Amino acid sequence: MQRNFFGSHFLPKSKVYIHYCTRSYRGCSQNVINNVFNNDTWVLQKPLLKHLPIQEQDITYYNGMSTKPFEFQLNKDNKSIYTKDPKFKNQFDSALQQLYHSKIRNRTLEHASRSPFLESSWLKLRDYIYQQLEDPQLQTQIQSYKPTIFQSVQPTCPSHLIAQLYNCNKIPLSSWRAIMRLSEETPLTQSQIYNYILSKTITYINEKETIPQRLKTIDTDDTDSVDVGNPSEWYPETRKIKRHIILHLGPTNSGKTHRALKKLREADRGYYAGPLRLLAREVYDRFKQEGMSCNLLTGEEVINELDPLGNKVGLTAGTVEMLPTTSEFDVVVLDEIQMMSDEDRGWAWTNVLLGAKAKELHICGEKSALPLIKKLIKITGDKLTVNEYERLGKLEVEDKPIGNSLKGLRKGDCIIAFSKKKILDMKLKIEKMTNLKVAVIYGSLPPETRVQQASLFNSGEYDVLVASDAIGMGLNLAIDRVIFNTDMKFNGKEMVTLTDSQIKQIGGRAGRFKSTNTSITSSGGEVRPTGYITAVDPNVLGTIRRGMEAPVKYLESAVVWPTFEICSQLLVRFPPGTSFSFLLTRFSQQMKVHEDKTYKLPDFEDRLKNLALFEHIEDIPFADQLRLSCAPIKDMPLVKDAFRKFCRTIANRHSRGLLSYNFPFELLNYQCIDNEKYTLEQYEALYNIIMLFFWLGNRYPNYFIDTESAKDLKYFCELIIFEKLDRLKKNPYMQRGTSGGIRSLYIKHRRK
Repeated sequence: MQRNFFGSHFLPKSKVYIHYCTRSYRGCSQNVINNVFNNDTWVLQKPLLKHLPIQEQDITYYNGMSTKPFEFQLNKDNKSIYTKDPKFKNQFDSALQQLYHSKIRNRTLEHASRSPFLESSWLKLRDYIYQQLEDPQLQTQIQSYKPTIFQSVQPTCPSHLIAQLYNCNKIPLSSWRAIMRLSEETPLTQSQIYNYILSKTITYINEKETIPQRLKTIDTDDTDSVDVGNPSEWYPETRKIKRHIILHLGPTNSGKTHRALKKLREADRGYYAGPLRLLAREVYDRFKQEGMSCNLLTGEEVINELDPLGNKVGLTAGTVEMLPTTSEFDVVVLDEIQMMSDEDRGWAWTNVLLGAKAKELHICGEKSALPLIKKLIKITGDKLTVNEYERLGKLEVEDKPIGNSLKGLRKGDCIIAFSKKKILDMKLKIEKMTNLKVAVIYGSLPPETRVQQASLFNSGEYDVLVASDAIGMGLNLAIDRVIFNTDMKFNGKEMVTLTDSQIKQIGGRAGRFKSTNTSITSSGGEVRPTGYITAVDPNVLGTIRRGMEAPVKYLESAVVWPTFEICSQLLVRFPPGTSFSFLLTRFSQQMKVHEDKTYKLPDFEDRLKNLALFEHIEDIPFADQLRLSCAPIKDMPLVKDAFRKFCRTIANRHSRGLLSYNFPFELLNYQCIDNEKYTLEQYEALYNIIMLFFWLGNRYPNYFIDTESAKDLKYFCELIIFEKLDRLKKNPYMQRGTSGGIRSLYIKHRRK
């Protein structure tokens, strides 16, 4: 198919004409406009309006000449700047009225063919404004907003419109005159500035959101179409290979991964794909201790070992997200395959299962994944071999709970809780009521700190472990008994009962088999250790027993995420400048039309929230947007603010070390260890910023430099976190909640 270069994309000739008309329809004749906009190449979709009242979604609502239709109908208890500042309200209403009559109503009457776009953009603008006026954090956003000349010349963030309007007087009038091309003698009022900002904002919405949403071109070449509903075809080079898929399925402590790694040791070119960098590091260290050459490849750490000829060695231990589907391997080991249904990271497992170019793909995990894997392998046409294993050792659910007095605790016990607050509270309670020393493990702890805590517990220096479900994978723990403190867990939206799979995964950590804790019978046979499971409360114990005895619940869907190649093919179907979030929304819509439900998308709202952190920043190429959408961003204000700054570094093509950013590294001081006003969560946020810097540094080594200084900060942050845990005297989350400390640190940081 012949292609022409247009803007930033290569487009077929038939598409160039449509794109040209959408961008330059002012110069088109009426007939051309009618032909392009009224034929079946257009799908007129309604804008997504989540906050606009239903009565206001009818454009005729605004056709009256009075001011009232332009007011915002808010709740009586609304305390936004709109209800508290009459001067701002009057100027804002007046500016909106003028915008509607000058840019929307009059122009749509003159050019009827353009009305669907302008009217939809008007409704979307109102929706943005309602969202901000109803946001309880609006006042904080207004106070922290820093107006820039660039955003004044061309506003590109409608979600910050109110803050931009309210802070417009922070830009000097001389600058506004230059922006609006007014002479020094021309009077300039705040109302004129409001009109300018609103006009530019609705233009941005129209060109970047409305028109792309309304545009759908017809493919003139079937060979260029994208089969979004069949992710197995996203990897055409892999489909040319007849792979052998070997499944190693069994419960926790069945030796399945051990058997798969034997095959990896024998390969010239191989990759271990683990769920955590801790596991990747463990495999890397094990291979090195055995005298084998091996690379390490995780999101935050890369170690390449070279052979005598200066070439990278063939074996690599890494995380599942980092496996390159363009490289060829003899053997790939994919661990914890049941994770392919995980809402957050499951796409990475599906990506390896469908796309890894390996002669042998050894897959380890729970039996619950078997039917789904068979279904996918039938689609890919690969050879399948299934190996099932039994647990190495017994597992028993005890008849009685230990009770809230905790008198039944003994060395080797692990109590399971599901929040930092409860975990630290339980640690303090046990150490106060007993003579037992307690180690803790939870998800937001640095992995290195988790390893330290696990080592102290395994060695017997600490007697009891209190942990979240972070122990479910990735740590080798000598647990004799697992004790559930609760059977409920917060899933990000609400409290839900633990699933049978979660109960089995966590409970299976009891009686973890090692060669050092077996015994020999008089007949010479080997006795496997028995693991025990119980709970603090009788009702919880009932739930745990039912979960352990429940039949296997099989996975139904594999989570997918579009590859760069798929996004690139989709992108050429839309006008230049189409936002990445819009592209992903369309991708989601196309995925949903397939009825077999074999594949599903991750939590889309969370992804769009991450995109909103950087999508308004100019000069971030599409490939970088796709890469940054997968960045490991913790839901902490300080971390999100740091990520925005890192994204601006990428957009500006700057080279910066971590210490050149204005982050509160003054907390990395020995004197802060015993100071209770500096909480664990503050240090966890700093640690996540440091690790995010490493993650970006591996992908943008020319922009994020001086990693040696960052390593020093990382080690010191880990040290302080460990010491704070060790010296803990009271629970820092009991009074302020789980986010108070980090929020106060964030506000202090933003004021600097």
